[in-house]
Amino acid sequence: MKEVTDKNFGVIIAFWLPGVILLWGLTYSYPELSAWLTKASGSEAATIGGFLYVTLAALALGMVISAVRWLIIDTIFHYVPLVRVQRGEFDFGSLKQKDAFVVFQGAVENFYRFYQYYSNTLVSIAAAVIAYGVIGGKEPISSFVLVVIGVTCFALFLASRDSLKNYYSCRAQIAAPVK
Repeated sequence: MKEVTDKNFGVIIAFWLPGVILLWGLTYSYPELSAWLTKASGSEAATIGGFLYVTLAALALGMVISAVRWLIIDTIFHYVPLVRVQRGEFDFGSLKQKDAFVVFQGAVENFYRFYQYYSNTLVSIAAAVIAYGVIGGKEPISSFVLVVIGVTCFALFLASRDSLKNYYSCRAQIAAPVK
């Protein structure tokens, strides 16, 4: 198996992990998914094909989560006055210089990928809770668990806003504003 490097770490945290979180969260509403995860991770019937199938399903789910995140979270951060993050318009022509492009890649990996992780995870947790409520879990979610989920989602929201703000700040220092 290929090592985790700076080239694939961003994809793992931005897309795959939120996909795994939602896949796991959906096991409470869809027992068939529980069998997938058990076979992919258990020592009894673990196969390369089963692991690959779950990995690809989580990655695909993570990409869908990212699209939903773009639709909801990005819209909130770009248009809702109370939490708006100024993104600005930038001329990326300066990225033709190798050093500027390397610094830009660093900003993406150190801030934007974490923004994607925090906000995609927020969406995946919310989707799992909604699915559990709509499909109807075996038992109601306890008040304590709901509070923990709420606090976690609030923390993810704040962390995603901060990471996006830091990314835009770095981007503003790297690329020249559009005139």
